[in-house]
Amino acid sequence: LTIMNMLIGVICEVVSAVASTEREQMKLAEVREKIKELMLLGDSDGDEMISKDEFLNLLANSKAVAILTGVGVDVFNLVDFAGFFFDDDDKVLTFADLMNLVLDLRGSNTATVKDVVDLRRFVKERFMEIEQLLRDPPHSCMSNEPRPN
Repeated sequence: LTIMNMLIGVICEVVSAVASTEREQMKLAEVREKIKELMLLGDSDGDEMISKDEFLNLLANSKAVAILTGVGVDVFNLVDFAGFFFDDDDKVLTFADLMNLVLDLRGSNTATVKDVVDLRRFVKERFMEIEQLLRDPPHSCMSNEPRPN
């Protein structure tokens, strides 16, 4: 009887894990479809890429905002981070890039070790850039005039 109860417990745990995995896969499929819809809304030049201007125009579209909110993305923070996603004005996002961006920015996500490692790498790279600028300042920053005291 004890062994049968243990087996029932194991079976229940397996069924619960499978159901959770299936729910997540269904949610990802739904998000993928919504992102395809976003790409169609935002891709004004038809190149299947989203530029910074297209991205900002997309975020001004009420239907796109509803789609992003529906998949759990905070649109207001997304607007603030647009400059970060497009470090230079020539950068564009592919469907996969936009998909990863939306999946990463869902409010239901929790921070992982990978997120911490990525943050550490980002901060380290920025500090190295700042150190380089301090060591070798651009010529436009150099002035022959004495500094006021």
